This record gives sequence, C-alpha cells and structure tokens, in this order.
Amino acid sequence: MVRVTVDQLTRIEGHYRIDTQVDESGVITEAQSMGLLLRGFERFLQHQDPRDAALLTQRICGVCPTSHSLAAANALDQLFGVADSVPKDALVMRNIHQSLNMMTSHVTHLYVLWAPDLVNPAYRDLLATAGEAGNAVWKELLGRFSPISYRVDGGDIPPGRAYVQAIREKRRLHEAISLFAAKMPHAVLAHVGGVTYGLTPADITQVASYYWKTLEFIENFTLGFSPETWFENTHNAASPKKAVSFVLDWLRELVDSPAAASNDFSYAAGWGDLPLFAAFGSELLGEEILGLPVSMKFDRAGGYKDPEKIGFLSYGVYYKPELGDGYDPTSPRDSRVIPSGFMNGKLELERFDHTKITESIAHAFYMDSETEKTPLEGTTEPEHDPDKIDFNAAPENRYSWIKAPSYGGIPCEVGPLSRMLVMQEPLITGLVETFRENGYPAVNNYVRMLARVQEVLIVGGQLLKWLTQDLDTNGKFAVHTDLSMAKDSEGMGLWEAPRGALGHWLSTDSDSKVKVYQAVVASTWNLAPRNELGIPGPAEQALIGTKISAAENALGVDYENPLGILHTVRSYDPCLACAIHTIDLTGKEDEKVRVV
Repeated sequence: MVRVTVDQLTRIEGHYRIDTQVDESGVITEAQSMGLLLRGFERFLQHQDPRDAALLTQRICGVCPTSHSLAAANALDQLFGVADSVPKDALVMRNIHQSLNMMTSHVTHLYVLWAPDLVNPAYRDLLATAGEAGNAVWKELLGRFSPISYRVDGGDIPPGRAYVQAIREKRRLHEAISLFAAKMPHAVLAHVGGVTYGLTPADITQVASYYWKTLEFIENFTLGFSPETWFENTHNAASPKKAVSFVLDWLRELVDSPAAASNDFSYAAGWGDLPLFAAFGSELLGEEILGLPVSMKFDRAGGYKDPEKIGFLSYGVYYKPELGDGYDPTSPRDSRVIPSGFMNGKLELERFDHTKITESIAHAFYMDSETEKTPLEGTTEPEHDPDKIDFNAAPENRYSWIKAPSYGGIPCEVGPLSRMLVMQEPLITGLVETFRENGYPAVNNYVRMLARVQEVLIVGGQLLKWLTQDLDTNGKFAVHTDLSMAKDSEGMGLWEAPRGALGHWLSTDSDSKVKVYQAVVASTWNLAPRNELGIPGPAEQALIGTKISAAENALGVDYENPLGILHTVRSYDPCLACAIHTIDLTGKEDEKVRVV
C-alpha cells in the first residue's frame, strides 16, 4: 500500500488536501478530504445587524459572491417576513445577476481550472500510442488549453487560445454584472425585500450585447457550430435517447470526415472544444461506439460504488417570473426554473424537504455534540487545543475543518450534474442511463463536465428571456423593511451556487441582532469528511476505486503524477474559500492550525 497525498490541491479557491491509500495495482482504496483552515464568517456575523449579511457573506468567496449574497437575501426576506411580497421585477433582477455569475463561474472552471490537466504530458504519451492521429489531437489540446507560464520538457508553451479567450469572457461577464450591481466581485445589488437597482432599457441593451459576445465564444470555441442547433437537439430533444443519439451522430460525422482522416482536428474542421473532449474523453463513446483507437477514459473514474451511501441534491434556483410577486422560502419543486429535488443513489427522484438537512462534526475540528444537527441547532465553535488538530489523523478520528452535511443521513453530491439530474435534463439523463446500461459508472468525471457545459446554455437562454420579456423597467424593485421586523425571528435562504446547493440560516434576538448564522455551502457538501455514521463524503467516495494515473493507469502506475485524484476532485469545482476561511495572526506555519 502506498500513501499518496496532494497538498495543496492547486487551481482552486482556498487550501485543500487529499490523502489517499493506493494498492499495488494503482487503485485508491481509501481517501480523506481535508479542509485546512477554519471559516469564521458564522462567528463574526453574530451580534451584527442582519441586513449586513447580504454584503458581508459575499466575502466568503470571490468566485461566487453573488450566490452568497442572494442566499443571504433570501434568508433575510423570510427573517423580515417579506418573502411573499418581494416584487416580481426584483426577483427577475436577482435571476439576471445570478445567471451572469453562474455563466462566469462555469466558463472559468471549464477552461481555466479543469482543462489545463488535459495538457499533462501523460496524455501526450497516451495519445502517441494512436500514431499521427493521436499526436494531432495532442497538439490541439496543447494549443487550446495550456495555462499561463506552462512548460513541457523544459520548453515554454504559449497559453492556449481557448484558455486566453475564456479569461476574456470572464472579464466581459464581470463587466456586465458591474453595469447594474456596481462592482464584481462583491456587488451591492441584493438587499432584504428586493434589490437596490433596476435595469434601464439602455442597460438591457448593453447586458444583452455582453451575452451575445459570450454566445459567439460558445459557438466558435466550445461547440464549433450553432448553440441553437445544439440546444434544440439536446435540451429540447423528445427523449433522453434522442438527445444522446444526436450527440453520437454529430461526433460520428466529425470522426468520419475527410479532415479527421487527414489528422485535422482543428476548429476550422469543426472540432470545437466540446466535441474534442466528448470523443476522446470517453471510453464508451469514443472507443467502443465511435471506434477511436484511444481515449482518456474519464467515464471510468469518479463514480460511486454504493448507491445506498450517496444522493444528488438540488435546492432549486431562479424564481419563476410568471408566479408574480413573492416566493416560497422552502423552494417547492414547481417554484424554481431549475427545480429542487433529491435523487437517491439508484437515481430515483424524490421531493425536496429542507427539514432533512443536517450537519455532523464527528470528523471535523469543532467543539459541539457530535450528533447530526439542523443548521440552526448547530454551532461553529472551533477546537481551541492545537494538539487536537491533526491532519494526519486516521479516518475514524477528526481530520478536517469541513463539516459533514447530510440529507436524511445521506451524503449528497451537489452542483451542475445534480441539478441536471433533478430537472431530468434530456442529454445528461440520457448519458447517465447510457453509461449505466453499458456497465460504466452512471455518474463520472466525464458527465460532470458535460453537465456544466449544458447548464451554461440553459442559463444563457433564460437570461435572454428575463432581459427581454420578463423585466419591467418601470416595475417595483423593493418593499419597505425596518430592523424591528426582524425581532426574535428566523430565516432560511435556499439557493444554488455554480458549485451546488447553498443555504444560509440565521436567527435573531430581541434586539433584532444576529444570534445564530450558519452557511452550508456547496463545497461543504462535496468535500465533506465522514459523517456521524462514518459514511465518507462525496469526493471521498468518488476517489475510492479510482485509478491513480492517467486513463485508468493505461501507461502504468505513476504515483508522482496522480491525475486520477486531480481529475476527480477538480470535477466538483472545489471552492475551499467557500467551505473554510480564516487568518492565522500568529504567523506560525507548521502542521498544526493555530486557532486565535
């Protein structure tokens, strides 16, 4: 048995470590997910004016501050008793704000945080086994996804075209948000009872122009052809099987084209980033169905072995404008554009019940009862004795600053894949069923990435509708509130960050000041340690059984280049600035975290 530790995992927000045990055949047999710093927001929000939460909680994360702001605003709406009267146009503004941030985050993750692993030299060696065709694919990967300051075999590699353009799109979408929210990150739009600003007709034209530019990027780089054609034949397909058939027919046409026969896999030949990944990333689709000589086998990794110990959760996101003013804070399935729901490990859909959400600190560095508690029952009291904070502890002990959320006692994956499964999106549902029917993990690293691309297109289409059809620029954008309305009250804000289910809970005292504040964030769900029952968190479960090296150890076991770990954990788009955050005022840097 070999111990393989990644510390720190790079290209993510925050400080995170993965510790694994790997057997002699290169298969991970045990994994521990470790958040290395305490997030202190729950503690310093205590005794504060609750209205500040929509501003302050954005500082939890610079990538998805919008989601925290809106989750906090939702919690405040209920706390102040105005959730049922927030004006429709304020809700549409919140939708617009969230959609732009979600698109930004997804583009960033796909191109800047995840895709650079596709140019790991291991894939050069793997693709070379396919001769000139494989070498041509490697050159395309290198020319598209190489990050800044990248070197291979001592030689400098220019940043990839798609990588650089994705950064430009991120900036463009940030500018769109700043147009109406004052700045990005950490906007000043969301507020209890509504928003602080409503778009003007000129604003709408400008925001729409930003969106159309992003759509050009998707057409020219991501897909290689019309997004409308893709969307009509996948998301709007008559059935999941027809959605998958469209993708396979499209890929087969590219694979059988004269360009591919002459080893031309360029953008000009129709090979956008998605078809290149879709064909060469999957063993089932690429090798078995399309007959390609090699694949990266992402569909073999990152699945779950025991369906009884995993679920897929969505709180629901984006208010439905057709429902008019107000919304239900419990997020019934039919009240959000992307619906709420829970899907068990057997992929059976159930209605979402917020009362089933609990957290455990049994394997985390906190001082409280180790029993499962609802967010408002739990505390965030850090362990004060540094000698009891041990990141080398065995799995049965405490080893992380991340708590362990559960839904009815079950750890849950959250994020684009879960949202697409819960909304029964045709393409993603069809792919999951195709993998399961053919003996592959039903969910895996491959389908996680495709779900993120699909959600960008879904959200983009809704954004245009909200801008041009649903928003009344002469409408009402807030209702009156005053601090006395929050006296001795409780609020819950259920929302979705790009990375997954996000909830804020708070209660107040007789002075209307915050008594308890708890944020259960997406990376807490995905990167959780074991829960009270000893069940590993989603990332831990997905790592167990995954092979350590590239393409299922196709070139042998390489403990020094653990791509199996990197691909799997990064497929969740980790954000440890969300899950944990603090400052060490002692200035000491050792293996123990000093709590001050």
